[in-house]
Amino acid sequence: MKFCYVILLSFCVFVADAQVPGFLGKRFTLFVDANPTPALFVQNINNTVIVDTDSEDGRTDNVNRFAFNVRPQVTAEYLIHRNVALGFSYGRLMMGTVHSYYTGPDTGDEYDYRQYEVDKDVIKGQQAGIHIKLYHFGSSSSLPPIGYYQTFSLYITQSNTYDDKKSKVKQFKNDFVYPVASFSIGRQTMIAKNLLLKTGVEFGWAFVPMNFLTESTDEWNVQEYAGYNAHQSLFGYYMFNLNVGLGYTLF
Repeated sequence: MKFCYVILLSFCVFVADAQVPGFLGKRFTLFVDANPTPALFVQNINNTVIVDTDSEDGRTDNVNRFAFNVRPQVTAEYLIHRNVALGFSYGRLMMGTVHSYYTGPDTGDEYDYRQYEVDKDVIKGQQAGIHIKLYHFGSSSSLPPIGYYQTFSLYITQSNTYDDKKSKVKQFKNDFVYPVASFSIGRQTMIAKNLLLKTGVEFGWAFVPMNFLTESTDEWNVQEYAGYNAHQSLFGYYMFNLNVGLGYTLF
């Protein structure tokens, strides 16, 4: 009889340990994120900024205290451990930038300065990424995917500049392709059955050429001016973001 109790107890322990982690035993969650962020470091697709920096690059002609950048994104996550999830994401990029050009003929005289003009453009593109999410299971006393989390992400971005947000004609022959690393913290709350609300902040670093920080605009030609401003816009776009999204636990 004692042997039977031992067998039954061992079976219960192994079965309990084999239970699928996650809320109600569900591992897979699908998120739809909007990620609205105040246009502090880069203008939005309407070429509006939230703070006038008095710069000379033409970025601050339009100032709007309610200017936002948005990064729509779809994310799939799968719990591989009680408090660890692996995720994949795909998103769209949309932000403002500027380029310059000269009007009037070039006479070849170094003292004959041509008229210098600045136009506003739009950067559009896409991103794909992978991340690992760590849930604070011990401190929050909650069961993933509910509770506080921190996420380490790596994206690959592909983008180009256009005349406006409706244009499909690329201004650069080759797309800008750069990696981005980011770290985010936040909280996920169950607001209805299987429906999650995700809120948090994200800090990122786009690995673009940093000429816009190390060189003076006086040293740039027209092509470099457009390219370096695109790099600056991409860098500012990922520097700080708000994370807001809805998730659904599928299975």
